[in-house]
Amino acid sequence: MKKTYKIEVDCPTCAQKLETCANSIDGVEKAAVNLMTQKLAINAEKEDQDRIIHEIADKMKKIDDEVVIYF
Repeated sequence: MKKTYKIEVDCPTCAQKLETCANSIDGVEKAAVNLMTQKLAINAEKEDQDRIIHEIADKMKKIDDEVVIYF
């Protein structure tokens, strides 16, 4: 299942960090960040989506605390 989240990312490097972080989480089939639309799309099983987005948010706080994910 694909789910899209609104994000705030200021630069291409931050967007790449977020995408790499999201793709490293167990259960994520594919994650993609679109810097222009400020969206994060995650393909994962429906029952894993909440756990995954919280893991991504927690991990990103340690990598770049200026990235904001709305969920």
